[in-house]
Amino acid sequence: MPSKVLLKKDWKQVSLLWILLVFLGVVAFTVPVWTQMQVYEEQIRDMQENPSDYSDVIQEDIETMTTEDFFNSNSDFGYLGGLEALIPMGVVVFLFVIFGALMASVLIGSERNSQMSDFTMSLPYTRTQLYISKWVIGVTGIVPATLVGGALMFLIIRLSDYSFLLDGNEVKVLGLIVFLLLSGISFFSVSLWMGSFGGESISQVVWTFVALVFPMGIVALIQGSLIAFSPNLSYTLFDEVFESVPMRILSPLNNIVNTDMYSIFDSRAEWTEFLTIGLSSSIVFIVLTFGLGLWMFKEAPQENNGRFFMFSNWLWLIHIVIVICFAMLGGVFFSGIFYPQSVMLYVVGFVIGAFLAHLLAKRLLYRFNLRLKS
Repeated sequence: MPSKVLLKKDWKQVSLLWILLVFLGVVAFTVPVWTQMQVYEEQIRDMQENPSDYSDVIQEDIETMTTEDFFNSNSDFGYLGGLEALIPMGVVVFLFVIFGALMASVLIGSERNSQMSDFTMSLPYTRTQLYISKWVIGVTGIVPATLVGGALMFLIIRLSDYSFLLDGNEVKVLGLIVFLLLSGISFFSVSLWMGSFGGESISQVVWTFVALVFPMGIVALIQGSLIAFSPNLSYTLFDEVFESVPMRILSPLNNIVNTDMYSIFDSRAEWTEFLTIGLSSSIVFIVLTFGLGLWMFKEAPQENNGRFFMFSNWLWLIHIVIVICFAMLGGVFFSGIFYPQSVMLYVVGFVIGAFLAHLLAKRLLYRFNLRLKS
């Protein structure tokens, strides 16, 4: 268990961000709901006031239609919208990504920027206790932001004229709120983990962005590279990879993309998959990143504080990965300029991308790394 002294110290560092996160979390969950309800009202009002404009799609007498009739997928009119449009998943995810990175960078990166980490390491606590304290403080900001905001969102829908959309879907909405909570913790956990890679706050944010996009990005680059050499290659294999359980575990963004809210409310199979794969993938990712972050935080060399990358003996590996990724990116870009795709252009783009990436990596990982430390 983290010490109360450590929790108090970490709280002082992120208290303003913590309070702002809770406030914005409530806003992110509730304001989009009000906005979407106003959109529904305007659409219904326009249909009622101008029935002739919708005569080709509305077969019923609009004057006799209730609000619920406009959302009935079995009616002659069709589907105006649904409950999924009232769940502001995109806004909440964006908020958690930004604040997860901010809070984690303040808790670790800013400490290293100001050399305060030297004082922190001198305290009579283990690195394990230090890391757990930081993780707990960040998570306790995400939890109330989600639970309070999610509860208010639920009440707003229940007390509105569109409460019929919730009928039979209460558990599914609660499941999505839990999923957003786990996603927020995932973003914070991976960002805190990246604090063991970067020796200061800016590099920690950069490595967080890399960690979030790398799993999907590397698969996309491999796909583009193979298609450049074999234009008739089927996309099915890579679609299966993007939708696979390992990819959903390694990438919380991919897990969110593969959560189809439209199908969750209509398909029992999709809802079952969400419960068994969507939620469990988030939990496994949190456990994985927390464990790796704790291990690397304990192993990070304190003398490298302030550097762009903390582990000097890993620089060669990071250098190779950067060169390969940018080389494939250059190849995919050049081969896609013309249609059909050209292998020769891919090779040219690959070489150019590799050369530029090599120069970038040398400057970023070696010269810039030492300059930051000095």
